[in-house]
Amino acid sequence: MRMSRIKSIFAALVLVAIGGIVPQAQAQVTLKVNIAGSSALWQALALAAYNNGTSLVAGGGQTFHYTSSSNFNLIDSRGATTTDSGQIWIVWDSSTASSGPNVWAFISVDSVVGDRCYFAVPKCTVSYPSTTLPTPANAITVWPDGSSDTAPAGAVAGLFANASQSLSVAATDIRPEDAVFADCRVNSPLGAGSAGGSASDGLDGLGYSQAAATQRSGACFTYTTVAQGAINGIGHAILSGYPGSTKAANVLAFAISGKDPITGTKVAAYTVYALGAAPIVFLTNRQSNLKNLVNVTEQQLQQVFSGTNCDGGAFGAAFAGPINIFQREPLSGTYNTAEATVFRYPTVYPNPVAGLSQETNVNAPANAYQLNGYASACASGAGQRWRAIGTSEEVKSVFNSNSATVFSTNARDGIGYAFFSYGNVNTAKQVLSDSTDYGYLKLDGVDPIWAAYGIGKAIDPGEPTGPGQLPSQADLPTAVCANSFPCPENQIWGGGASFPNVRNGTYRAWSLLRLIATGTAGTNASALITGAEKYAVLTTPDFVPETAQAITAAANPFGYAITDKGLLLLRSHYQQYDGAGVNIGVAPVNQPVTSEKGGDMGGLIIPTSIGVTLSASAASNTENQHQIVQSSNPDGDLSPAFRAVAP
Repeated sequence: MRMSRIKSIFAALVLVAIGGIVPQAQAQVTLKVNIAGSSALWQALALAAYNNGTSLVAGGGQTFHYTSSSNFNLIDSRGATTTDSGQIWIVWDSSTASSGPNVWAFISVDSVVGDRCYFAVPKCTVSYPSTTLPTPANAITVWPDGSSDTAPAGAVAGLFANASQSLSVAATDIRPEDAVFADCRVNSPLGAGSAGGSASDGLDGLGYSQAAATQRSGACFTYTTVAQGAINGIGHAILSGYPGSTKAANVLAFAISGKDPITGTKVAAYTVYALGAAPIVFLTNRQSNLKNLVNVTEQQLQQVFSGTNCDGGAFGAAFAGPINIFQREPLSGTYNTAEATVFRYPTVYPNPVAGLSQETNVNAPANAYQLNGYASACASGAGQRWRAIGTSEEVKSVFNSNSATVFSTNARDGIGYAFFSYGNVNTAKQVLSDSTDYGYLKLDGVDPIWAAYGIGKAIDPGEPTGPGQLPSQADLPTAVCANSFPCPENQIWGGGASFPNVRNGTYRAWSLLRLIATGTAGTNASALITGAEKYAVLTTPDFVPETAQAITAAANPFGYAITDKGLLLLRSHYQQYDGAGVNIGVAPVNQPVTSEKGGDMGGLIIPTSIGVTLSASAASNTENQHQIVQSSNPDGDLSPAFRAVAP
């Protein structure tokens, strides 16, 4: 079977080489989806679009893939034109139909930036500022057939080379209501909102707004309060703190219903499509005082990432010494998932804020909107805090934390976080896996990836032998998968299903990955999700699929049937509201996923019945009677909290 698969892969590569010239002759192309958003979905959807070298479209022939070696532009033309940048993948087929090749594309930025660009009226556009696309980067290393990038040419390249293509899909790891909440929090004056009052921690607004001082902290902009084209809806950019980086995340107001707050044009309807659940993992550079750190509690992480204590001693006396602390920008879905599940839990005003926000001690306006090792960002301890823009920069920060070349005299052990995927921890330049210098941590004693931490292959065949080391393809079973993808999940995890502690609800820092679209783009996005969920079981298991998967022996190159029950959990949805107590979105609704409403980041984890999805109309469900959010007390009690309605 193994030799047969190798022959099939070789044949596919030959076809790719022969077919690679086909798109050059086409005068037209069909752009199936143009996606912007979360890096947590970037790799998984690339594999689905590529479909192991076979077009998703009947009669489309072979597919080809490309990843950029430099950033593409994501342009918001509302008010003053602003440009975010990110790495892109493009996948296209060899269709000879009159409509030309079919093309799929995805530019990786923050979740909230992707959401904002989708809901903006007009939508953002994607382009590369040149007539020639950059050379292929081969940034994704887990293509199932081992193929390399191909440089797009002709009409495929012309879609993006010095051109502008409107966004059609947003990729996000938080709900749209949560994305608006995050945006309003960032794009308002630093301080307590009127909804929180004396119960607030003073971080309902984070201070990136350029609006008049009369704007309330945490309050969302509306078109009735912002003159068309005025600067009030456009905030100060969030700047990277990584040494020498020029990366930034732009801050602009948006809405998910009613009128666009900048242009006043009606916002279109949308549908949310669920992909699956991915865990956030806490990553360490562990060459010195953090070398033997294996477990952290939420309260310890709150001390460190809030800047209350920038010393490894926050994790215990054995780890004392200055450390580098790397946190994402507050427009990141990764950031907001971590914020709501580990740091500052969802507010339940009029009760006091539970936990400590990552924005404690940041004071963005005073520090020029950049968290860059400022001494004032740490209340105690000789360590320093840094802001990373994007997953790649966060991983790069952890990778280089002990580099005197990068961090000069501040080279020291560091800690950060990211959504786990095999690609995120194994980029072309930063390889964190299978190294004694890097690792990941248990959270509250629970492993985010494997059934048990640091025991090698005793339970899970894909777990590295080194305690707490991050996995790579080299750790995959030799006899079955030959240490490479494709490799089914039941060959990697002894229990037969990926991420067992996410599935059983004991690991709390995770979120559901989603796409937002409508119409034809929604149909195409749904097709991508179908492919991605299949590949998460059969090929490259980077997340827990939302829906159950039943793959026949004929569809599995390894020749046996495999079943995955899907995600049998949900997070309690709740009414999200801004710092002024104004509701964001309509009343909360749970399951089915296409009908869900309301915020859910930091919602209490609730198991569903085996093989049964909760009905949105089932009034008897506890979930539909109360809005319950995740909370944690310093004594380790992880009991839930009931969320009050907006004041």
